[in-house]
Amino acid sequence: MEEHKEKQIDLRQYLGVMIKRRWIIFTIFTVLVLTVAVNTFTAVPIYQATARIVIEKENPNLVSIQEVLAVDSTGTDYYQTQYKIIESRAVAREVIRRLDLNNSTEFFPQPKDTIISNIKGWIRDTLSNAKEWIKSLLKTEQDKDGANARAQDYDSPDSELVSAFIDRIDVSPIRNSRLVDVSAEAKNPTMAARMANELVMSYIDKNLEIKLLAAKDAVKWLGERVSDERKKVEAAEKALLRYKEENQIITGFSSDAENITAQKLAELNAQVVEAESKRVEAETRYHQALTLKNSPDMLDSIPEVLSNDLVKEVKKMEVVLYSRMSELSKKYGRNHPQMQAIESELADLKKRKAVEAKRVVNSLKNEYKLALAREESLKHALAKQKTESLQFNKKAVQFGVLQRETESSKHMYELLIKRFKETSLTEEMKTGNIRIIDKAEVPRLPVKPKKKLNLLLAVIVGLSLGVGLAFFLEYLDNTIKLPEEIKEELKIPYLGPVPAFSADGNPHTVPLDLVTIHSPKSNASESYRGIRTGILFSSADTTPQVIMVTSAGPKEGKTSSSTNLSVAMANVESRVLLVDCDMRRPRIHKLFDIDRKIGLSSILVGTENPENAIVASSIQGLDILPVGPIPPNPSEIISSKKMAQFLNDLRKKYSRVIIDTPPISGVTDAVALAQMVDTTLLVIRAGETPRQVIQNSLEQLYAVNANVLGAILNAVSVGRDSYYYYQYYYQYYGEDGDRKKRSQRKKRKTGRYSS
Repeated sequence: MEEHKEKQIDLRQYLGVMIKRRWIIFTIFTVLVLTVAVNTFTAVPIYQATARIVIEKENPNLVSIQEVLAVDSTGTDYYQTQYKIIESRAVAREVIRRLDLNNSTEFFPQPKDTIISNIKGWIRDTLSNAKEWIKSLLKTEQDKDGANARAQDYDSPDSELVSAFIDRIDVSPIRNSRLVDVSAEAKNPTMAARMANELVMSYIDKNLEIKLLAAKDAVKWLGERVSDERKKVEAAEKALLRYKEENQIITGFSSDAENITAQKLAELNAQVVEAESKRVEAETRYHQALTLKNSPDMLDSIPEVLSNDLVKEVKKMEVVLYSRMSELSKKYGRNHPQMQAIESELADLKKRKAVEAKRVVNSLKNEYKLALAREESLKHALAKQKTESLQFNKKAVQFGVLQRETESSKHMYELLIKRFKETSLTEEMKTGNIRIIDKAEVPRLPVKPKKKLNLLLAVIVGLSLGVGLAFFLEYLDNTIKLPEEIKEELKIPYLGPVPAFSADGNPHTVPLDLVTIHSPKSNASESYRGIRTGILFSSADTTPQVIMVTSAGPKEGKTSSSTNLSVAMANVESRVLLVDCDMRRPRIHKLFDIDRKIGLSSILVGTENPENAIVASSIQGLDILPVGPIPPNPSEIISSKKMAQFLNDLRKKYSRVIIDTPPISGVTDAVALAQMVDTTLLVIRAGETPRQVIQNSLEQLYAVNANVLGAILNAVSVGRDSYYYYQYYYQYYGEDGDRKKRSQRKKRKTGRYSS
């Protein structure tokens, strides 16, 4: 399993980007710093004056009307509201009116007839017109109609002046206190102090005005309420009086009257209970006596009869007579006259006792009737008392309702009268909870512009924007510039760089592209020799014999690379052949100044032999095979079996064969030939070829199983402003060991890198 290694940040690479894009960074930095510097040093100085006020927690407690007009001044929302009132447009308009700022040069300065002023005015007008034009383009017809309607409804002639004034003031509460600093800015220091002081005074007056208006509104409202409550009191009193007249109520319903009524009702109820028990008792005695009335002998068992004095006396007499009868009966017999006389007396006594018993029974009957009558009378009285009590309660309830309504109306009326008087007094008072602690003084030094701060910010922002734009452009640049990109993005080996070069020899006799001939000790020549070494040691077993040199796109230096690489190969090997297989735009015959009438195409079509087409060059061990006549079907000729057979024949005669082919993205010649060669070299022009084009070319090569040996990064810059300055050393030491330190300030002439 492959381990994903985190990509390390190379600070030198970032430094290289900044050096490469140094002119962009320098331009943005210079323009921004100069613009800020000009604006800072030509700007009119602004002075700031500050007045300090205190906003007390509560209003002075002069009258209790504050219960009506009280404001909760303990919360932060109260203070935030006060800060916004200070910054309000109403207060601003009052300050403008008092200081006559409509005619002040502070806000309406006379235009200066100077070059800088004219330029600033022109820029300002242009930006304003452009802004309005853009807004008009973005707005729809509906938005325009709505904006026009709002402008007609809300805009006022001094709207811009009010906005300008508000922009110049600042309200800064002091932390953990009730103090507030109110500042004003102006070009004139005296005007700044006047604006700050007048702003504070206008705010205090506005605050008082708001409170007085609230008091006036309260007075008006209380007056209306007092009138309404007076009518309610009169109506309630009339209703109570009418009810008393209708129900003949004189003294009213007190708690004593209710207690008396309840006491009467309780007494009657107790009497009814007592009478009922007495009636039941009398009824019981009467019915008992009534049942024994027809049994004279049993009448003696009635308690009332037994307790009768006459009956008691008769019984005593009977006892005496029975006692005498008992004595006489022993002496005389039953028929004796004395015995008969005693019996006669006893019979009279029984009659008397029976008569008295009947009289007692009649008396019990009378008692029963009397108890019954009393019971009924008390019950009637109790029912009547209950009815009267219910009526009394109903009258008391209604009377209480009317009385409470009357009292409530009177209480509300008296309270409103009291509040009305208090509010009337408050309306005349001009006191508030805001006081001035320190008045604004005329400032001595301006607060704007802050030159050091502005310049410091300009330097920081300028560098940030410049560096940011440089890296942004570098991010947008999708070309191959570094060896790491070849390895990481293209996934192919990196064979080495070829720096941009110029002619150190005689450019009139040797073409500039043949740097290994006219400048053998140059950096470019040494680069080709390094690439040659890399190719020769690319494999431990066998080195590639037939090498194809191509590129993804045109004008990347593949022809220059193939020719110079052939020269470098010829310097160490006996027989090297350079084949021009670019049948689209051949150039090798021009570089070596040879005729191309006979060449590769002639061999492939069978009109000439290889011995007649191959030309020996001026370089020891290097032969040239020009392209020959341009055929109408180059791709078919190159991809033919005869081409493969011809390459096999060349392997037997030459130790190294280097083939220059057309670009891969243009035609299929190179892709077809890649199957026949040992390896392929891809030439990439640094900072020119997009990665996607190179990747597409590699995909075409991989599709035919081509062996890609690696890539050559061509035309790289090795100056101090390049990516390779930190890793390229050939500019200090030549091939012979002599030090050749060159001036980096000298302008380098870049050679031509054609296809």
